[in-house]
Amino acid sequence: MQMSKPLVMPSNKTGFELFQSMAAIGLEELTSEMSSLMPMDELMGKTAEQIAFEGIASAIIQGRNKEGATSSAARTIAAVKSMAIAMNSGRKERVSTGIWNVSEDPLTVDEILAFSMQKIENMAVDGLKIQADIADDNAPFDVSPLNAKTTNLLASAVPIEDWIKANTTTKTSALDSEAITLSMVIQLRDPMRQYEAVGAPMIALIHATAVDEKAESYDERRYKVTSLQVGGIKVRTSAGPKHIWDGEKQKLTALQWLVAYGIGKQAKKGKRLISKGPDLLWSFSSRVMADMWLRPIRNPDVKFTK
Repeated sequence: MQMSKPLVMPSNKTGFELFQSMAAIGLEELTSEMSSLMPMDELMGKTAEQIAFEGIASAIIQGRNKEGATSSAARTIAAVKSMAIAMNSGRKERVSTGIWNVSEDPLTVDEILAFSMQKIENMAVDGLKIQADIADDNAPFDVSPLNAKTTNLLASAVPIEDWIKANTTTKTSALDSEAITLSMVIQLRDPMRQYEAVGAPMIALIHATAVDEKAESYDERRYKVTSLQVGGIKVRTSAGPKHIWDGEKQKLTALQWLVAYGIGKQAKKGKRLISKGPDLLWSFSSRVMADMWLRPIRNPDVKFTK
């Protein structure tokens, strides 16, 4: 699974409410904004070693261009290592039992992503089924976006390193918040096919709330993850077949991968039925309760009105 660099948004809204807010700016503006703010490199044809080396080199170079270069680069590399460990920690037990136990320890901002990665990957596979039109569950109903005048929080999001810097240099940072959401674009890839992209890009939103600093003494603010949303775009307009977020190629690779790994069934031969109606933003939600990830549920689809 490939991910963009995560952004931090100070927000008390849930992930689904954020999706409604995002949809208010319109399909083309939203997808353009996500591609611009959270870009991803092309990995097709690269080896795992190349990808790892380029990622570490990029972190070091970017760190040199900023104040506190050594600590910034070191923290980035440490975060990458923690994510690599997190992707394997407890995986076998979760696969065999279906129980998603998690640690109860509060997290720093840059630990939130590692905490959520396995669940993001799991929900992204469910997202492939929607992209391939073989989803197990349909959306319960459609809803409209939030008021178009609502502030677009994605546009005000900042990189994690900027968030950390702002909140460690001053106790009264404008970026400080009792609740935050990490947002990132994700792309599933097949390492058996030279990291070919599988399906279309999706967006993940991780919502976390701050723990009581008076009750615990920490060197920096800590949070507990409360929910995770993974969503994507369903394009029903004439631009659909060519749209990077829901094109025919993306649908085909999603279906082929699901069938190859026994997760989905091949559709019957014949012409694909094109659903009519507005473009949609679909999503799944999962919550953390009693130190356990709950089963993801399908959210209502959000209609794009422009």
